[in-house]
Amino acid sequence: MTPMPALDFQTLFILIFLNSLAVSAIWAGVAWVHRQHLAARCWLAGTLLSLVGGLVLATQGNTGALVPAVLGNTIIIFGFSQFWIGLRRFAGQGGGQVAALLFTLAAAAVMIALHDSGRGRAIVYASGQSIVMLACLAQLLRSRIPGIGAMIAAIAFVVALSGQLLVVGSNGAVLAGALDYEVYYALASYALLCTVFSATVWNLGFALMAVDGLHRELKDLSETDALTGLANRRAFAARADLLQSESGARPWCLILIDLNDFKPLNDRFGHLAGDRALAHFAKMLQACARPGDLVARLGGDEFALLLPGTSLAEAEALAKAIRRKLAVSPLRLDGETVPMSAAIGLAGSREGEAGHDRLFTLADARLYADKAASKDQRPRAAPLRFQVAAQG
Repeated sequence: MTPMPALDFQTLFILIFLNSLAVSAIWAGVAWVHRQHLAARCWLAGTLLSLVGGLVLATQGNTGALVPAVLGNTIIIFGFSQFWIGLRRFAGQGGGQVAALLFTLAAAAVMIALHDSGRGRAIVYASGQSIVMLACLAQLLRSRIPGIGAMIAAIAFVVALSGQLLVVGSNGAVLAGALDYEVYYALASYALLCTVFSATVWNLGFALMAVDGLHRELKDLSETDALTGLANRRAFAARADLLQSESGARPWCLILIDLNDFKPLNDRFGHLAGDRALAHFAKMLQACARPGDLVARLGGDEFALLLPGTSLAEAEALAKAIRRKLAVSPLRLDGETVPMSAAIGLAGSREGEAGHDRLFTLADARLYADKAASKDQRPRAAPLRFQVAAQG
């Protein structure tokens, strides 16, 4: 039987260097353009450390000289840990560097202690990398990152982890006398090649994750009101379209709200005070809203709530809750308590013609009827007193 051909380790170490150099150039560009992207910085650090580790390993030759073997693998283990740190940063988590450093130092200490056992050191090399890759895989699965990038990275880690576990097992078999060294040598060379290319693939997965994340951020920015943090008109329209498409299955309601006397407040206290009033009112609306409701600022002092799975009676109850909340939530400006009031109009999907444009028109008409009624009913001496919304 023809023995399995082995790959040249010296060539593989050079391949690690060149592969890491190419990937580092990509991450350097990403980290430069998106300097606030902490994960990209960590992934750049991981590829740079792998580059340095591969360069150091290339100096050991095929004989596996002790110092470059231990130093190079230590650097690579710490480099792999930066991929794990990057995944934590991508998920919005801090910390991890101390654990990564302590783990790397522990692996280095064990490798040094096994200076007279090449197979023992190889088990530590492979085990150290395997543990970090397993941590990366666990982080990916636990974070439930959307998109295909996370799936690609996870598959790459599984493949690389399988290769490293093969190295651990075959080294153990050599030590136990159950496997010929030449067979192990060939298996180890293919396992290393597998890890090298898997690293390229998981970095591709990371890049796709970063792109998807940036797209999500841009989408959030395009659908968020900068002043209040509420959904804006674009997000409101998209959600209304979705609710309308589901209206046959369950009812939904729309509440429109317009602050009363907002211009006099601006004229008296200034536009910054007006911004504070809008932010104050937005926070109050969010406190009143239920899980699943969408609170939006449509522009100026106009706000809206979309209420999925809600009857007209339930929407009226929520409108009353908003009135009560507003009545006991005055705004403090320049040491003065400024009461706030609003006109409210609502409509339900089961009223008359279908279509959210029709509902908006109906709710808007009721809002203006309420605003007109409140102007007729309230004394001019109390221009900011809250009034109950009229329902047509």
